[in-house]
Amino acid sequence: MQGVVFVLTVIAAVASRPIEARLWRAGRLSDRTTAILLLGRFPVLCFVFGLMTGSLLPVLVGITAVAMLPMALFYRFTLDLLQDQKNA
Repeated sequence: MQGVVFVLTVIAAVASRPIEARLWRAGRLSDRTTAILLLGRFPVLCFVFGLMTGSLLPVLVGITAVAMLPMALFYRFTLDLLQDQKNA
């Protein structure tokens, strides 16, 4: 059962990308929202995997916090990239 939940989460993360891209190009999603959706997939997957493995709460919070570091580091880069693509 745990494997099924993880696989469904991964499929949802992959399948939602084209929908988000279409909404962003149509102007229904802002650049900031799209950047957060793009970068937020990895922390969510880490959180779900930690829940499924039965990690303790402090470990789960730590893993999720570490997974958010790349999101914090690359947010501005991703936002600038999206704005450049919109202006091109």
